[in-house]
Amino acid sequence: MKSNKKCFHKKVKFDGDSDSLLTPCFQINSDVVLKEIPTTGEEYLLRVIKEREKFSTVSKCDKDFSKFAKNQSCFVEELPHSKAPDNLRPTIEWQNIQVADFSDVRMYVSRMLSKKALWPDDVLKLELNPNNIPAWKNLFEKDPKLSCVLGLHSAMLDRGLEILTEILDDVKPGSTLDHKIGQWIYAFLACTRPPLISDTTSILRNLARKCAEIRSHLDPDDESSKTAAVPLNIFICLVSRYFRQYDLAD
Repeated sequence: MKSNKKCFHKKVKFDGDSDSLLTPCFQINSDVVLKEIPTTGEEYLLRVIKEREKFSTVSKCDKDFSKFAKNQSCFVEELPHSKAPDNLRPTIEWQNIQVADFSDVRMYVSRMLSKKALWPDDVLKLELNPNNIPAWKNLFEKDPKLSCVLGLHSAMLDRGLEILTEILDDVKPGSTLDHKIGQWIYAFLACTRPPLISDTTSILRNLARKCAEIRSHLDPDDESSKTAAVPLNIFICLVSRYFRQYDLAD
C-alpha cells in the first residue's frame, strides 16, 4: 500500500574548507533587519543568531585553581577501612541470614509507618534538639523501643545514628560496643528511610568503618573475640550488603 505522507529532506552541502559540521536549520531572508524588539519570526531568529555570535562555540573553564588553599580538594578523601582477621570474618552464609532477618524487621517497620493512625500515643511525643548531645546520650541510656525511633523524621534519624557512631569512639581497644548501644543502632538502621541521600550514606559508611576499626583491635587468638565481633560484623554486613556499600563488605 502506497503511503500519502510526504517526506522532506534537508540537503546539506559540506564546505571542504570548513572545520565545522554545523549547518543552519533555517534560512533568513537577506532583507530582514535586526530590530530591538522583533515583530516577526525571522526577526526573532536573526536576533538569536546575532546574540549567539557573541559567544564561542566551545566553552572552557578559565578558573585559576592554583589560588585554592593547599588543604582544599575537589575530591572527598575516603577514610581507611580495616579488614577483618581471618578467624573473625563472617561467612557469606551467615551474612545472608543477617540480611534476611533485617529485611523482615524493615518490612514490619514499613507496615507500621503506613498505619500512623494506629500508633500508640508515646510514638509522637519524643522531641529532641538535634544538637543537644547530652539529651541524645540520656536517651541512649534507656532501653531502646520502637516507639522512641519510629516517629523520628529522616534528619533526626541521621543525627541519632551519627551520635551513636561518635559514641563508639569511647570503645577501648580490645573491647566491643555496649549491648544497649548496639540495640539502638539496630533500631535506627531499621527505621532509616529510603531512598538514601548522600548524608545518610556517609553516616552509614562511617558506622561500618568504625565497627571495622573496633574489630581490628580485638585479639584474634582470644576465644571471646569471636563473640565480641558478632555485633560489629552485623553492622558491617548490613551497611555493606543491605544498604549496598559493597566495597566495605567482608
